[in-house]
Amino acid sequence: MSIQFLQQLAQSTDKEIVAFARAEGFEISTSEVKKLRPYLEKFSFSWLFVGIPKDILVEVEAVLGRKRSRQLIALFTK
Repeated sequence: MSIQFLQQLAQSTDKEIVAFARAEGFEISTSEVKKLRPYLEKFSFSWLFVGIPKDILVEVEAVLGRKRSRQLIALFTK
Protein backbone atom coordinates (compact mmCIF):
# COMPACT_ATOMS: atom_id res chain seq x y z
CA MET A 1 0.00 0.00 0.00
CA SER A 2 1.50 3.29 -1.00
CA ILE A 3 1.25 6.56 0.86
CA GLN A 4 0.14 8.17 -2.39
CA PHE A 5 -2.79 5.74 -2.62
CA LEU A 6 -3.86 6.45 0.96
CA GLN A 7 -3.69 10.19 0.32
CA GLN A 8 -5.81 9.73 -2.79
CA LEU A 9 -8.27 7.62 -0.83
CA ALA A 10 -8.51 10.30 1.88
CA GLN A 11 -9.44 12.82 -0.82
CA SER A 12 -12.09 10.53 -2.35
CA THR A 13 -15.77 10.93 -1.68
CA ASP A 14 -17.56 8.43 0.54
CA LYS A 15 -19.27 6.95 -2.52
CA GLU A 16 -15.93 6.56 -4.32
CA ILE A 17 -14.53 4.71 -1.32
CA VAL A 18 -17.58 2.41 -1.25
CA ALA A 19 -17.12 1.70 -4.97
CA PHE A 20 -13.40 0.99 -4.51
CA ALA A 21 -14.09 -1.36 -1.61
CA ARG A 22 -16.76 -3.22 -3.60
CA ALA A 23 -14.34 -3.62 -6.51
CA GLU A 24 -11.94 -5.24 -4.04
CA GLY A 25 -14.66 -7.53 -2.67
CA PHE A 26 -15.30 -5.65 0.58
CA GLU A 27 -18.80 -4.40 1.35
CA ILE A 28 -19.01 -1.16 3.31
CA SER A 29 -21.76 1.43 3.58
CA THR A 30 -21.36 5.18 3.20
CA SER A 31 -22.37 5.59 6.85
CA GLU A 32 -19.54 3.25 7.88
CA VAL A 33 -17.13 5.20 5.68
CA LYS A 34 -18.22 8.42 7.39
CA LYS A 35 -17.51 6.86 10.79
CA LEU A 36 -14.09 5.58 9.68
CA ARG A 37 -12.95 8.67 7.77
CA PRO A 38 -11.41 10.39 10.85
CA TYR A 39 -9.08 7.40 11.25
CA LEU A 40 -8.07 7.52 7.60
CA GLU A 41 -7.23 11.17 8.05
CA LYS A 42 -5.09 10.30 11.12
CA PHE A 43 -3.04 7.82 9.10
CA SER A 44 0.66 8.10 9.75
CA PHE A 45 3.51 6.80 7.62
CA SER A 46 4.93 5.18 10.75
CA TRP A 47 1.95 2.81 10.82
CA LEU A 48 3.55 0.97 7.89
CA PHE A 49 6.46 0.06 10.14
CA VAL A 50 5.04 -0.18 13.66
CA GLY A 51 1.47 -1.17 12.85
CA ILE A 52 -1.84 0.53 13.40
CA PRO A 53 -2.22 1.83 16.97
CA LYS A 54 -4.36 -0.39 19.18
CA ASP A 55 -6.81 2.42 20.01
CA ILE A 56 -7.48 2.94 16.28
CA LEU A 57 -8.00 -0.80 15.78
CA VAL A 58 -10.48 -0.86 18.67
CA GLU A 59 -12.44 2.02 17.13
CA VAL A 60 -12.50 0.42 13.68
CA GLU A 61 -13.64 -2.84 15.24
CA ALA A 62 -16.44 -0.98 17.04
CA VAL A 63 -17.72 0.27 13.68
CA LEU A 64 -17.25 -2.86 11.56
CA GLY A 65 -16.99 -5.74 13.99
CA ARG A 66 -13.96 -7.96 14.43
CA LYS A 67 -14.25 -10.04 11.23
CA ARG A 68 -14.93 -7.15 8.87
CA SER A 69 -12.28 -4.92 10.47
CA ARG A 70 -9.69 -7.64 9.87
CA GLN A 71 -10.89 -7.99 6.27
CA LEU A 72 -10.53 -4.23 5.80
CA ILE A 73 -7.03 -4.18 7.25
CA ALA A 74 -6.07 -7.12 5.03
CA LEU A 75 -7.36 -5.18 2.04
CA PHE A 76 -5.02 -2.29 2.84
CA THR A 77 -2.00 -4.43 3.60
CA LYS A 78 -1.96 -6.38 0.32
